[in-house]
Amino acid sequence: MKNIKRILAAALVLVMAVSAAACHPKDEVAVKIGDFEFTSAYYMCALINADSEAKSKVKEGLSEDEAAEDVDYYSKKVEDKDFVKWVEERAMQSLKEIAAYKTLCKENKLEIPEEDANNAETYASYYWSSYGYSAYFEPNGVGESTYKQYMKDSYYSGLYFEHLYGAEGEKAIDAETVKTKMYENFIIADLIQASFSSKSEDEIAALKEQINGYAEDLKNGKKTFEEIYKEYNGTTEEAKETAESDEPQPKDKYASILGAEDTAYASDQYETVKAMATGEVKVIELEDNAGLVLAVKQDISADEYYLDTLDMATRHLIADEEFEKDIKAYAEKMDCDVNDYAVKQFKVKNIKEPSAS
Repeated sequence: MKNIKRILAAALVLVMAVSAAACHPKDEVAVKIGDFEFTSAYYMCALINADSEAKSKVKEGLSEDEAAEDVDYYSKKVEDKDFVKWVEERAMQSLKEIAAYKTLCKENKLEIPEEDANNAETYASYYWSSYGYSAYFEPNGVGESTYKQYMKDSYYSGLYFEHLYGAEGEKAIDAETVKTKMYENFIIADLIQASFSSKSEDEIAALKEQINGYAEDLKNGKKTFEEIYKEYNGTTEEAKETAESDEPQPKDKYASILGAEDTAYASDQYETVKAMATGEVKVIELEDNAGLVLAVKQDISADEYYLDTLDMATRHLIADEEFEKDIKAYAEKMDCDVNDYAVKQFKVKNIKEPSAS
């Protein structure tokens, strides 16, 4: 009798599982905004990203002691809202904004360039297979094809932004304003970064002596940065060589871009290097004895390469606030049809995270 009960119970579980799958078919539409439909898996992808964003915001507000402990995120508030509610609203908001970008691009006959579309596929595949995203998204019902589409859709924002604020855009920002903003927020420098991670005290002492010796050689003109770079990296080959290309190249192939806070090139060393004079050499000690950075500041305004390379990044600094405000207002006016039956199957508290290895 007990065996019969077990068999019946197992059969009942199987029937319930099959029934659940049948109730939520593959490619089920969860949300329709304007002319664009989003599947249940796509909605879940947005929910996962919103959950990750919310947790990052919570972490930013924690003390070091609090962050070191297990955090009960669901008891926290994000921007004065309960955690779960914020995540749900952020996920839906992101879908509305994606629909808005796609609608506006369609209306203006804007299509993602083939190269960008291919890049989206490449990046998505890399994150999925090499960066561990599959272990996060798949257990939550999001397949690789959905993640690739989500990644590709993220390109519509930049496409429409350039249409409005680019050099030839409807709301074009003049070149001098862009140039001034660029030089206020970006600098370049030749850098050698030395990490103390996993090194003994003797090894750290030797590395400090080496880096400080390089600094003295640069100051005294005994060696060029290129010579030091090759010596430090143990190569006699031309470092940082670029493949033959018609694309413009920087005059200084060793230069790195350092940006102010909230830029795409934000660097912890930005303020320190910005205060240096052009050509000045300095050894910067990283916090918590993490390592050293040998920096030689260069003149970003002496190379027109950066006027093109940093053009859109700078335009975003100038116009993002207006752009995002307008998009949000546009998105809120779009018709939005939510399939509650499809959406409510996903619970923020049930999002699975990969177990730590």
